Order: sequence, then C-alpha cells, then structure tokens
Amino acid sequence: MKKSITHNEGKIVLDTDRDACIYYAPRGSPDGAYVRGKDLYVHVEGGVPDVYYIHSWSMDPGEDELLHPVSIVSAEEFLEIRGLMLTAYPEQKGSLALRSYGYGIAEEF
Repeated sequence: MKKSITHNEGKIVLDTDRDACIYYAPRGSPDGAYVRGKDLYVHVEGGVPDVYYIHSWSMDPGEDELLHPVSIVSAEEFLEIRGLMLTAYPEQKGSLALRSYGYGIAEEF
C-alpha cells in the first residue's frame, strides 16, 4: 500500500512494500482470529527525518486499509503496549526513566 504525504513543501511516498516493518501483527488463524490489525513501519530517506507510520489492515474485503503517520513517541508507545522497545533513539527513552521509578505501562504516564 502507498500513500503520499507532504513534508516541508516536498512529497514523501510511504510504501509498505519498500519501507522497513518494525512490527508485523499476526494474521489469520484456523479459528478466524486476527482478521484485522496494525503494523508499524518506518520510512527512511536521505535529507528528511524518519517517518513512522501505522498500517491498519483488514482481511475483510469490505474494509479499507489505512496508512497513518505517527510521532516517534506514539511509535514507542505502540511497541511498549506490545512489550517491545524502539531502540533507534535511546536518548528519547523517557518511559524507561519513569519505569525505573515504579511506573508500568505507557497509559499510566
């Protein structure tokens, strides 16, 4: 799936076939679970900041897929909810500091 977004008077093309997938949600199962979900991608292009985005998908042919750019903080929270961490920018790990003081998940902040 592709989507064009504007960035500083230029266009960036987000493309799930070319961009790096950071989190790939489970798909399908014999009991019909996982018929929709969200994947996290990062678009890396020289001269522009990394663009993180969520790909909302569905196996139901009547539902549309969406690409939605998110901030790095939202990308970190997306992964933390799933028990994972984004290690690309370790200096931006505010949640790690809060956890060291006894806080648990991102929703508590």
